[in-house]
Amino acid sequence: MLRKQLTAISLAITLTLGYSGAVYADTLSTSTVVMENCGAYLFEWRPVGYDNGKYFAIIVGGTTISESDVILNRGYDYAYTFNTSLPRPWGNVPELVNIDGVWGIPENWSILPEGSQPVTRMVLVTNNKRMTTNERYVDIVRLPGGISTSTLPPEVRKYLINVDGSDAGAYEGTTTNGWNQVDGKWVYISPDGSLVKNAWLDVEEKKYYMDADGFMLADTITPDGVYVNSSGVKTNYFPGWVQSGEYWKYMQKNGSYAASTWIQDTDGKWYYFNIGEKMETDCITPDGYYVDNNGVWDGNASVIGNAKSLGPGEASNVSKQGWEVSGDSWKYRLEDGSYVTNAWMQDSDGKWYYFNESSLMVTNQTTPDGYYVDFDGVWANI
Repeated sequence: MLRKQLTAISLAITLTLGYSGAVYADTLSTSTVVMENCGAYLFEWRPVGYDNGKYFAIIVGGTTISESDVILNRGYDYAYTFNTSLPRPWGNVPELVNIDGVWGIPENWSILPEGSQPVTRMVLVTNNKRMTTNERYVDIVRLPGGISTSTLPPEVRKYLINVDGSDAGAYEGTTTNGWNQVDGKWVYISPDGSLVKNAWLDVEEKKYYMDADGFMLADTITPDGVYVNSSGVKTNYFPGWVQSGEYWKYMQKNGSYAASTWIQDTDGKWYYFNIGEKMETDCITPDGYYVDNNGVWDGNASVIGNAKSLGPGEASNVSKQGWEVSGDSWKYRLEDGSYVTNAWMQDSDGKWYYFNESSLMVTNQTTPDGYYVDFDGVWANI
């Protein structure tokens, strides 16, 4: 459905974001930190980033990989393909090593003997020019037999991927790089474990501002004077009144002008905007209310005899089940006026959508229960 072409954090935001970074924490507020998700899914899960354009995975329950085990981001923009100049790395993958109690994960490579941890490297190319090279690297190993995943330390467990596509428990008790929630607020952890702070964060062509404590700002003005919407995404507008010639318009927080609707301003007064997005003055509105020369509803009932005299805005408070725009994302209102939250919902088209703790539809990520939803928020069922 067209309504699902969203720009959400993710926030629609995923617990399984793997990425790489170009600049890290404690940069100036005018700088931008560029991050990128891995362009491939391995056994239906994203490998976790450990460096610029480099990702790592430890497969569990199998010893080999094949082309059918890999799902690549496709499409015109930021598509990923295999590097055709190199042989495909299908077949057996090497075991994860443990030398004197030190596991062969990327964080430990500098302290292990050089070359002691062999990997199967999958080389991808992309038209995403956000980094200095168009190549991306996915390094793959397998967990040796006889080792229980529950005994692995968090820094190892976060890389686990079950070959049957089930949840390997990689994120239970671990902190992965990417988006994480702390006390209900969003932070972004760099591959080196630091928080992005005092900087713009660029993720998948969307920009977010991270404050001095590393928290994402939302529905506010940033220190450098930019409005970020309710999803934290940078905008090129400011909500509020806009004069257009002799008329007034009202820019809403979702970036569209109010049209064929009532707006209650911060002064508590109600104003009506016609289909042309212009504020009406000294007239009767289509729903029968009078607005004066300043565009303010006079407080009287509708002049339409059979209309309920609830007053402007009251009609908008009547619960209507269905999809609602929320900033750059979507919500689904139920008949009782509540929203689908931390749950799945099957729409009339038979497709399934997942809504997070903020009641926002998630996109392009794996849900907490381990299912992938695509860019339109639809369960991919792959």
